[in-house]
Amino acid sequence: MKKPSGYEKTLEIIKNTNDMPTYEAICVLVDCAKKGYALASEKAISTIGKLNHPAIAPSLISLYDWAEEDWHKRDRSCGIRLAIVEVLGESGSTIAIDTLHKAIRTVQITRLGPGPEDVAVGLRAAAAIALAQIDTGALYELSLLLFDTEPNLPTSPKDKPYAKAATRQAAAKALRILGDSSGTHLLAIKLKFPESEVSEVLVECIESLIAINPPYLMEIVKPYLTGEDSYLSAIAALALAENLGTQVLELLLETLDVVHGDAKEAIVIAIATTRANNIREILLTFLEHSSPFVRLGAVKGIKAYMDDNIWEKLMMMRDTDGDVAVRLEAGLS
Repeated sequence: MKKPSGYEKTLEIIKNTNDMPTYEAICVLVDCAKKGYALASEKAISTIGKLNHPAIAPSLISLYDWAEEDWHKRDRSCGIRLAIVEVLGESGSTIAIDTLHKAIRTVQITRLGPGPEDVAVGLRAAAAIALAQIDTGALYELSLLLFDTEPNLPTSPKDKPYAKAATRQAAAKALRILGDSSGTHLLAIKLKFPESEVSEVLVECIESLIAINPPYLMEIVKPYLTGEDSYLSAIAALALAENLGTQVLELLLETLDVVHGDAKEAIVIAIATTRANNIREILLTFLEHSSPFVRLGAVKGIKAYMDDNIWEKLMMMRDTDGDVAVRLEAGLS
């Protein structure tokens, strides 16, 4: 029989902590996290997060300091600290605030692949979410992160906007969690003056602002809804429908005549999402629309209202519609 590896033994120890007293389990799991097996370390930390004991936050903070003290050997990828930060955020323990402020400013340049990289991007992103969960005074740090576009390493002009996109996305999401009115204004400013911001960050800002629903929401979001970028238009439409429902039905119907191409499909799906009383009738009308994108969206949306009449209509479209995508979608009914 093959002898278990050190990694396998560590996983078995982690599993066995289920039968231990909670404090003893925490101590054993912390030791497991220090054994040098990345996946086992993350599993040990996540297991600690599922326990309920006042020693959890202090133990994880000490483990964070241990990993950071000699990160070249103990946590080159920031994986241990990232896992700790996620658990600390979910714990709600305010004694973790200082550690999270340290994490959100961590820059760690090392070589994991062919060239040096800032491996702390994920750590900073996780710290942003965690801070928003437990620190009502996190606005300053989140603001810096939202507008931080300067890479920590030399990069090409093409790649520069993406170097810190993940942390800006996290900041936008964190500002929604924080719920501070000043943070809401920052999201609006970001969307009002996007400059060369990448779509992924704008999407998070749009979704966050719509979820908060400030009085000036439409002034900021409508240009994205009716704009030339079909991806951002779709995101705005779906987020509006999911958060505001029938309140935005008329706006979405008006937008359908403004947007082009596959954005029309997304708008129709968003209209269906509003769940207005007359949605079934609206979608039946859209099944006859001249635009194949509208018909495709209508086919997808009307399946939630399936009855014999709709099924027969979709079967007819499967056989006769002039667009291949519409025929295929109708045939999936």
